Amino acid sequence: MPIHVYSGLLLFGTVIATVLMGVTEKLFFVLKHPSYHSFPPEGVFTNTLGLLILVFGALIFWIVTRPQWKRPREPGSVPLQLNGGNAECRMEGAIAISSAHSMDAADPADAESSSEGAARKRTLGLADSGQRSTM
Repeated sequence: MPIHVYSGLLLFGTVIATVLMGVTEKLFFVLKHPSYHSFPPEGVFTNTLGLLILVFGALIFWIVTRPQWKRPREPGSVPLQLNGGNAECRMEGAIAISSAHSMDAADPADAESSSEGAARKRTLGLADSGQRSTM
């Protein structure tokens, strides 16, 4: 997960830099009379826009790197391991399940179908979790 977050931040940072360079380049090529150095209204507007984009990017960087802004775990979810772990929490290819779907259903048909589904999930291997051929 940290690699995903920081690679996303790298991509977001390059997008912010590209936007700022593009706006500045457009302003330099468009402003001939009056020149950019005399602070025309278009230049002031573009500089203000650039500062707002920069502040927005910095705010996003700050929010994403703070642990208190992480999404909390759902109540009743059980984290599962891809390989290893104890027998009751071992399920290949899954990340978390909710304990709201308990195995003690009132209807026997529901209990049978849920136990069959649970048995299938326990025996699902990594090779079976990929795409299957339609032939």
